[in-house]
Amino acid sequence: MALFGITMKRELLTIFIVVFILVGLPVGAFLYQRQQTHSDPTKRVIIIQAAVPEAGGFQPATIKVNAGETVTLRFSSVDVTHGIAIGPGLGIDLGHVDPGHVKEVTVTFDKAGTYTFYCNTWCSPDHWRMRGIVEVIDPTNPDAIPTAYHDPIIERLVAEGVNIDANVTMGSMADHPQPDVLTFDHPPSIEKGNLLVASLAIPSELEDADWRLSHTPTEGLTLLQAMNPATSIEELINAIAYLWVTDTPLEDIEWAENYFNQNCAACHGQAGDGNGPAADQTAESPVAFADLTYMFGMRSDVLYAKIRRGGMGTDMPNFGTLLTPKETLKLVGYLWQLAWQSEDD
Repeated sequence: MALFGITMKRELLTIFIVVFILVGLPVGAFLYQRQQTHSDPTKRVIIIQAAVPEAGGFQPATIKVNAGETVTLRFSSVDVTHGIAIGPGLGIDLGHVDPGHVKEVTVTFDKAGTYTFYCNTWCSPDHWRMRGIVEVIDPTNPDAIPTAYHDPIIERLVAEGVNIDANVTMGSMADHPQPDVLTFDHPPSIEKGNLLVASLAIPSELEDADWRLSHTPTEGLTLLQAMNPATSIEELINAIAYLWVTDTPLEDIEWAENYFNQNCAACHGQAGDGNGPAADQTAESPVAFADLTYMFGMRSDVLYAKIRRGGMGTDMPNFGTLLTPKETLKLVGYLWQLAWQSEDD
């Protein structure tokens, strides 16, 4: 009996140790982290739990604050690792929030409007649904209806009758003679294009950033070829590649690359090949920005509209609630960098 009692005590001790390791330590670490997170008691703290969309997503999914109010948004994950960001235009990225851990940000929303908190780390097949809303209310007029935002780029596309969902979009030169069917043995070289443009006759249209925004590289190539008939098509393509990236400064490209890798690469692939780890889970195959034939027939303003509005009939979500127009244009600039990836990189 004594031996049996000793054995039972050892088994109970073993069970206690296992339970302590599996449950006690994580709970203790969580409580310790909560204790170490000091918040100003005069400011409101809003606790937001993140779970995969199939388990409810963000809870609460909508929060309301007054304009001018300073609040602390405290995020935790209850299941998998989530990435937490808030936009548009706030530049808030809390990074990864692992299960049982907490990250928070204290922010003052100066103006009435709507902001979005969202997950920027692939967490499930329905990852794109991981969004919540911050409604910032004018305390002097709490029942005011938010003023609709007018986007001049998208409004111009609508007025022009452009099909934003079309894969290839020609602009006002659609009826002009186009180059022979373009074939690409290798990606164009931005560096070679940069060295070449000084020796070319550049049409005034191609020197106009707004014209480049609303026309395709193929249309630009048509004009460039007409004024430089003795230059090879390969060299002219290099020049077009250079001209199409001149509108986006390097620091904007670096920001956009990071944003793309966090929010877009899961479907479109980090190299823009349309073969990201989640590509086979989408309703339609994601666009391959490294497809030169596709990109030479695409317009920057259409890419902008697709990003902000989302893809109708696809799993491409809208990013218009996450990004400012300026941030969206940075991302468009990076898509051209992906298209022109070459031996320069």
